[in-house]
This record gives sequence, C-alpha cells and structure tokens, in this order.
Amino acid sequence: MKEVDELSFLRNFGYPEEWIKEGGRYGPNDSYVITHTSWAWEPIPPIPEISIYDLWKRSVEKYPEETAVIFLDKKITYRELDLMINRYASLLLDLGVKKGDVVATMLPNSLQHWIAFFGAVRIGATHTPLNVMYKEREIAYQIKDSGAKTVVTMDLFYSLYFAKLKEELGIENVILTNLKDFAAPDTNVKALGALKPFWYAPRTKIKGTINLFDSIAKYEPTDLEVKCDPKEDLALLLYTAGTTGEPKGVMCTHFNLVFNTLSHTHLLKAWKRREVDYSIMPMFHTAGYFLHPLPTFYQGGTVIPIPIFDAEETLRIMQQYGVNITFGPPTFYIALLQHPKFKEYDLSSLELTIGCGAPVPVAVQKQWHDSCGTTLTNGWGMTETNCGGCISAVGIKEKLDSIGLPVAAEMKVVDDEGNIVHRGEPGECLYRGFQVAKGYLNKPEQTKETFLDDGWMRTGDMMFLDEEDFVHFVDRKKDLIVASGYNVAPVEIEDVIYEHPAVLETAVVGVSDPYRGETVKAFISLKDEYKGKVKEEEIIDFCKDKLATFKVPTAVEFIEEIPKNIVGKALRRELREREAKK
Repeated sequence: MKEVDELSFLRNFGYPEEWIKEGGRYGPNDSYVITHTSWAWEPIPPIPEISIYDLWKRSVEKYPEETAVIFLDKKITYRELDLMINRYASLLLDLGVKKGDVVATMLPNSLQHWIAFFGAVRIGATHTPLNVMYKEREIAYQIKDSGAKTVVTMDLFYSLYFAKLKEELGIENVILTNLKDFAAPDTNVKALGALKPFWYAPRTKIKGTINLFDSIAKYEPTDLEVKCDPKEDLALLLYTAGTTGEPKGVMCTHFNLVFNTLSHTHLLKAWKRREVDYSIMPMFHTAGYFLHPLPTFYQGGTVIPIPIFDAEETLRIMQQYGVNITFGPPTFYIALLQHPKFKEYDLSSLELTIGCGAPVPVAVQKQWHDSCGTTLTNGWGMTETNCGGCISAVGIKEKLDSIGLPVAAEMKVVDDEGNIVHRGEPGECLYRGFQVAKGYLNKPEQTKETFLDDGWMRTGDMMFLDEEDFVHFVDRKKDLIVASGYNVAPVEIEDVIYEHPAVLETAVVGVSDPYRGETVKAFISLKDEYKGKVKEEEIIDFCKDKLATFKVPTAVEFIEEIPKNIVGKALRRELREREAKK
C-alpha cells in the first residue's frame, strides 16, 4: 500500500485530505498515479486565491519593461500591454459590461485577443472565444448558449456574419479590429495565407460598431477594484469541439487558470532561461492559454501569437527570436520536418517541444530529435482539465511512447463498472485535480455524468498505466474498433504505419464487416515524392510484420489529405461517415 505521507507534498498547495487518503489506499499493482515531488523541477508554492488578472498584474509589476508579446514582428512591453488592457476594460464598463457577463471574441491568435481576454477578466466578466473557422449556425449556437451580448471580432468577420446576426441574437455591442492595427511595417503578408483578406480589408468605420484601438486611445485606464471568488467566478468559457454531440461550454474558474499556470511553471520547468513561446495552438482551444502563454507571462517571458501556420515563417520566427518552447499537434512537426529548407535554419534555441492535440508518433519524435537535437515528447489534456493534464517531465522523467505523467493531479484507470484495473490493462481514465473545470454551462445532466461527486472526472479516453507510472494513451473510447471480438486501438496501428517512409499522414477507422463485425481500414496521405508509387498491398504487408493479424488493415485508401480539426486531430468520425455512405 502507498504511504499517505508519500503524497503529503500535495498538502502544500491545499490538496484535500480525503483525496490524499484515497490515494493511500491503492496498491502497487493498481492503475493509479499521483504527481510526486521527485518529478518536479521545484516545489509548487501555495496557490494564491486571486483572479487570473491579478496574477498577470504581478508580472507587470515585476517585469514592466520586458517584451510581453511579439505579434506580426511588432513588440510590446508588459507595462504597455497592461495599459491597453485597462483602457479596454474602461470601454467595457462604459458599454455596461459588468461582473458575470460574458464577452465573446472571434479573433485569431493575436495581441488583440490577449487584450480582449485580460480586459474581460479584469472587470470580472467571462471570456468566451469562438472558433475562427465557425460559420453562421455555429456562431449563433455559442452566442445563444453563452448569453454573450458583447462581441470582439475582426472587421471582415463582421461583414461576413455579425452584420446579420447582431439583431437576430440580441448582440448589443460589437467591437472591431483589423490585423493591421498592430503589426510591423514589414510584416510578411505572404505568410498570412488564408488570412490575407483580413489584412487587405480596408479600415472603415462601420455604423453601430466600435473600433478597438480608437477606444484604447480614447479611454483612461480603469482603477475599478473587483471582488473575485476565484473558485466560483468564471474566467473562461471554452466550447468543446463537439466530437460527441453539440459543443458544450466548459466553465473554467479563475482558480483553475491560476492553478494550472503555476503548476505548469514549477513542475515542468525544463528550460533554463527566459521563455520565448511560439504560440501556435489556437486561442479558442484550451492549449492556446496554457501551452504555453499563461505560464510564460507568469515568468516574464515573451509570447509570440501565431494567427495562421506557415512552415517557413515558423522556422524564420524560431531562429530570429530565439524561441525556446513550443507545443503543437503532430501535423505541425511533420510539416516542419518535411519543409525543404528545414535544415537551413538554426533551431538550437529550442529547449522544450511537446506534442498536443493528438499523440505524436514515435517515428516522428525520433526524426525530430535526429534533425534538431531536441526531445519531442507527448502530452495529453482536455478542455475539461484546462489543458495539460499529462506531460512528460523532460530531463527528469520521460518516455517517448507515453503521454507522460499527471500534472499536479491524480489519474486512475477503471473498467466499465468503475473498478480500478491492474497496471498494463486498458480502461477508461479518470482524472482529479484543482485544474478540473466546474462543469458544463446549461447542461446539468452531462455535468453530473462527467464530473463525479468525489472529484473524479470521466475523460472518455482509454489508457493504461505502466510499472514506471507512465500513462499511455490507447484511444478515445468511442474510436475503438471491435474486430472479431477484439478491441483494436487505431493509434497503435497508425504508429506502425507512420514508420513507413512513404507516409505523410494516416488515420485508421473501423468499417462495417458482415463477418468480423468491424474491420480495420487505413486512410493514408503520401509524401509528394511517393505519390502514385505505393500500392495498398505494400502497406498491408508492412503492417503484417509488426501487428497481430486482427489488427492488420484489410483495406487501405490513399487520399490527398487526412481531414483534421483546427488543432490537427484527425477527424475519424468524418472518415467513418464517408465509408458508411459507400
């Protein structure tokens, strides 16, 4: 049995005694793991019960003249940015926005997005970001569900969507900005790709709207004091991707955000100098805040928000600004490795590179290390865990084929009846810690099903725990293939297929089979130099040498591109639906 005092370091930041005692009841062969102090770079300090803005303000006071953000090659200090935030907060107050109100933002990663986020939480309002790829119906759903009456967006989005939706949804205030509002004169417009129309959109005054930067210049900074109950008051309302139904608004408190910011900083401090964060994960996704901007701000580092991905521009930025930390999906690293100029750039500043959104295949991890000398490890998280639920402690405790260790939290693996399973056995992962969100907005039944009374949260992810406490991702419970009565994890097969030199991307799904129930089908996107040169049989034979017979794909289809969501996760559901229509 685990000794309770082995877990006592968690008491330092207020971990509940009943949770610690439960951990002490599990045996060494049980699939249970809790963060241990020996995995940390430094102890986690007591977590202050303050707002996320108050945590930001500490950095402003400590690092006023350090560069906080570089956006489109233009720099701004902590002092300058905080002044903008407080002037914007004055605008919100003048518009009648008050504590508890929801302010919606439909912006790409940008300086403007950080002004909108911190400005809202500065006055006790809740920030809800909309996916910039949303269309009218999806926008309307989130605005209605969240109850937002104020929207901050790009001028072109207003013309496309909000001019029509404003009256229909009862939106009272629309605040507009343009990409050119904060950018260097020599911005590389070519690298903006699909965002070029937003750059070239003329700056015009639109009746019934408010210009963000004009208002920032006009208003005095607010000195309002806002009382915050950090464990109850919402800072962030993030909507899930809706892969299991309609999107759900995940209610994230100020304490969730402050706790995750500090725990990510102190447990995962694998870098030795001031952070420069290449921030590619979108800010309508939980990773856009925790991987790794908020911890970077906490340490007085520099965040480089990236509005749209361009491989060569990424390499240029990493070299020019000495980027030392980045998180990204597998497709991000694959695209960089495949770029013909990859080896022409100096990436020696990189110290921490971690995969998120989906597990990075081991073959890609090895190629990354061989190419630039930096370890690429995996992490795992959910909107409901406020992102980094599990990450490898680079330089202390890491294993390439795992998703790492829980970050200041507990994990256990259970069977369908909720009983803990033995190590090495797959089951559903349950997660518990202060970073777990408050629940789902307007969805009490789904909240009750997911967020259990004893603090555990059902993740819906299948995992197993090994003898060294590393957690291994098997698959989403709903993505498991049942072939001839055997459970088959698509990720395992995908990892094997990625070892084939011709494969750029792959996604594996189960398709209906009259004899086996389901059978395995692999969709593959080939590297350019291999297109038209690889046959289905070659891939199947390649898998036969590495997988049990029931796991080997019985069909392979070569397609131009694997469908993915905005954070690079393969949309297996879309592929299954495509198959069902055949």
